[in-house]
Amino acid sequence: MKDKEINGKMINCGPKKISIMIRFTFALCLAILVVSCNNSNQIQPTSEGDNTMVIISGQLSEGANQLVTLDLMGPTSFIPIDSVRCDENGSFSITFETEQMNYYSLKYTKHGYVTIIAKPGDRIKISGSAESIYPYTIEGSRPSKLVNQLATNHKEVLDELRKISVQTETLKNRPGFSAKKASLDKAFDSITNAFYQYSKAFIYENAESPALLIALYNQFGPGLPVFDPMNDLNIYRFTDSVLYEKYPKNKAVRALHNELATAYRQMLNQKTKVSIEEGDKAPDFIIQSINNEPVSLSDFKGNYVLLHFWASWSPPSIEENTYLKNALENYTNKKFVIIQVSLDDQREKWKNTIPEKKENWYHVSELKRWEGLVGNMYDVQRIPANFLISPDGIILETDIFGDQIDRMLQSYL
Repeated sequence: MKDKEINGKMINCGPKKISIMIRFTFALCLAILVVSCNNSNQIQPTSEGDNTMVIISGQLSEGANQLVTLDLMGPTSFIPIDSVRCDENGSFSITFETEQMNYYSLKYTKHGYVTIIAKPGDRIKISGSAESIYPYTIEGSRPSKLVNQLATNHKEVLDELRKISVQTETLKNRPGFSAKKASLDKAFDSITNAFYQYSKAFIYENAESPALLIALYNQFGPGLPVFDPMNDLNIYRFTDSVLYEKYPKNKAVRALHNELATAYRQMLNQKTKVSIEEGDKAPDFIIQSINNEPVSLSDFKGNYVLLHFWASWSPPSIEENTYLKNALENYTNKKFVIIQVSLDDQREKWKNTIPEKKENWYHVSELKRWEGLVGNMYDVQRIPANFLISPDGIILETDIFGDQIDRMLQSYL
């Protein structure tokens, strides 16, 4: 086990490995501790009909004349938006314009800041105390309320870890320290694992909320993220897939998307061994079709099968449909079928994106995005992904796209 420093103290962190495969530098990794306050006397309010404006207002007890700053949280830095002072009653209001959803930090004390997620037209109200960050309440922004919930739980975890850190430091030179340290290690692992499970459930239960990005980048301490990109790649992929579909122009969301794309390229360049390779027996499966009928790979024994993984939210996947259509038209009578596995989680979006119905083209999905069993069986790391399977169930080709599909089929058929 290796020690990590939390709050200036050394603490045993258990066997968790910190991967350097994906070097995320996004500033949100620090963005979970806070609450805020600002001055209505210095800002002119906008009308409710102005849907490009955001108003963040509220009141802090003991907050008279308190300086409050609002920053935009970018991929690598915080960008100042405005700063004001609370009035004598601790009231505040900051008004600004935005064209899309963004992440903001609202700071009123040197001890931290509140993370706010706001979109055009939001009217957000915060209440709390200038004497302490927690507790605070926030209304007018569902994602910000989720962040509040996450941050409150995160604070409780950090408080418990600090206690363990203090105990470790106090006991380390005393007799019997090894036995006591083992007990502290167990307590540390229990606390961090519980928060890991909580954060994982938070992400999957709040799919498509921009609050997911905050949970993804949370940390137990410097260099100790809640989610390790190597061990938790599926969680990174899930977060990327749901947020990039909904907020493709947000810089923070794009930063995650681009980092994952870079990581995939690095993995390919390093020729990392995967569990499915050419020459392997293709794993059999049973999966529901768009018509709610079971489809099994073994049903098509004696045919060449192109197993294609895609999703309605992936433009490159949709582009591949043209080549799949051409392949079916060119090899209609050649015992050739396509099984197209969608990594969607919304049935209607999947259904509305499916190409025109064609014979020997089967559309199936578990509606679980990256968590689907079939995608994991074939170790699908990105989409689109193709596997050409022989009539006796052997994987002949992988990663064939565009015009390569027709050329490859021609060589076999």
